[in-house]
Amino acid sequence: MAANFWTSLFHWTYARGYIRVPIVMAVPVLFNKYGLCLFDPAFQYWNAGHNQVDIWNRLKEKVEKMEEEEAAE
Repeated sequence: MAANFWTSLFHWTYARGYIRVPIVMAVPVLFNKYGLCLFDPAFQYWNAGHNQVDIWNRLKEKVEKMEEEEAAE
């Protein structure tokens, strides 16, 4: 029985080492170059108010408030 189309395609392209290595190495590079640009607005919307600067500023405000309360006592 002959192999079906997808098995043959896999065998003659991705399953062979000389083509598999460049494909596997190119996927993360292409994702970092193009994929992240597409998802970046969604990441910024999702993380709004929860980035490192915002968290640090809230912590500083909390410390200032605690110091004011200690000074008032």
